[in-house]
Amino acid sequence: MAASSNIYLPLNFNQLFELVKQLPAKEKQQLMGLLRQEQEDNIPVPKEHKKLVRQRIKKYMQHPEQLIDWDTAKKRFKLD
Repeated sequence: MAASSNIYLPLNFNQLFELVKQLPAKEKQQLMGLLRQEQEDNIPVPKEHKKLVRQRIKKYMQHPEQLIDWDTAKKRFKLD
């Protein structure tokens, strides 16, 4: 990803939206991906969640043989 820089364009939101609508579909998808990634990057992760993930990683590292693959997990929890 390119280094971010501040660019000032004298456009309001509606003008920007009209410009975006003119982009080819592929570039619209790229823009949506960039906006989604920026949004995700700015979501704070609570300390409790980080702690839980670290505990799960530690448990996995101690017993990797207990890990099951996604297809097996889906079969275990499949509801008919």
